Amino acid sequence: MRNLLIINLVIIVIAAAAAFLKGDSTLFIEIIGFAGLVFCAIAGILSGVFENGYRIRTNYDIEEAGERRERNRLSRNLFCVGIFNITITFLIYKFILQRLSTI
Repeated sequence: MRNLLIINLVIIVIAAAAAFLKGDSTLFIEIIGFAGLVFCAIAGILSGVFENGYRIRTNYDIEEAGERRERNRLSRNLFCVGIFNITITFLIYKFILQRLSTI
């Protein structure tokens, strides 16, 4: 989880720098939101959300317990980071940019 948070922090810093250099605050929201969607999609792939029941059962029988725990842990952590990014994107849009546009 710690490595994912560091990667997420780097993405946020890069997004802030790109938005500052371009002079477009919505670019920050787009980059952070896209990163959140990518994290959630990777978590879905790792957890097997996009597979049918037969394939999930086959993988469950073949896979070792330690590998399954590691994959589930990584999937859960990626999902949490993705939801965090999407939440940050929503909050920035809702409370900061909408108020700036009404001024």
